[in-house]
Amino acid sequence: MKREEKERVVADLHQELRQAQVAILTRFSGLTVERMTQLRRDLRKAGVKFRVMKNTLFRLAARGTDKEGLASKLEGPVALAWCQKDPVSPARVLAKYAKENPEVQILMAAADGKLYGPAEIQHWVNLPGLEELRGKILGLIQSPATCLARLLMTPSTRIVHVLKARAEQQL
Repeated sequence: MKREEKERVVADLHQELRQAQVAILTRFSGLTVERMTQLRRDLRKAGVKFRVMKNTLFRLAARGTDKEGLASKLEGPVALAWCQKDPVSPARVLAKYAKENPEVQILMAAADGKLYGPAEIQHWVNLPGLEELRGKILGLIQSPATCLARLLMTPSTRIVHVLKARAEQQL
């Protein structure tokens, strides 16, 4: 790779890391090409970007971002997964894949300037998804309104029943 190309790669990755909500560093030694291709497909479906690159280029790209702390774990061949929209998606896909393929190891994650180890990342996996959370919040918002409407309707319904019964008695 020529110097200009390296500079372009570093600049592009730097911009991506600045915009990413979370970045997860993984090790993949011993993974076959077809399994790596499947991992990339699964990550792409979830809207996650995944890249294998030289450690020195990653250190340069991470400099000045809140993901700079990941550089401390750079040893041997590593890959980076990051996402701009859903911070839990990369963790979910990688954890599922690591469970099926022991060659994949989740080393560390960075989000909002903080570093998280594998145990904390596993907690992210157990969190409900973004759509599920939206549904729960919507349900919580609608629930009081529904109860209030039901409560307001009950007295008027009772009055209607009493009036109907009285009218039937007079007939």
